[in-house]
Amino acid sequence: APAPAAEPAPAADLNPGRAYLAGRRQKRRTAEDAWQAATRTAARLTETAGTLAVDRVAHRPQRGDLAGRAPGTNVSNDTYLVPAQRVDDFRTRVLAAAEGLPGVHVEVTGPWAPYSFALPPEPAR
Repeated sequence: APAPAAEPAPAADLNPGRAYLAGRRQKRRTAEDAWQAATRTAARLTETAGTLAVDRVAHRPQRGDLAGRAPGTNVSNDTYLVPAQRVDDFRTRVLAAAEGLPGVHVEVTGPWAPYSFALPPEPAR
């Protein structure tokens, strides 16, 4: 997710308590706007990836060291089942969909064994 903007300067015509609260509201609003932009971007990337994938599994977004080295917050952690002949196109189009978006870092890895798509056996009848 994009990094929130710097904390705004308190309004000069407010007393210190009101200025503090106004600054907190603005900071919360800025963070919410950044989160909404990030989730819209994730949805756009999911739509782009979905046109080339056979299946998709959404995993819980990673936190801490598992999220990688890029700054910000991981808002999407998806696995796609992509036919071998579409892998290069998949990588190119997903990365292009995120190109030029400030604060957005997309990582496409793989191929990996399709463990996310393995289903448990049917119960015996």
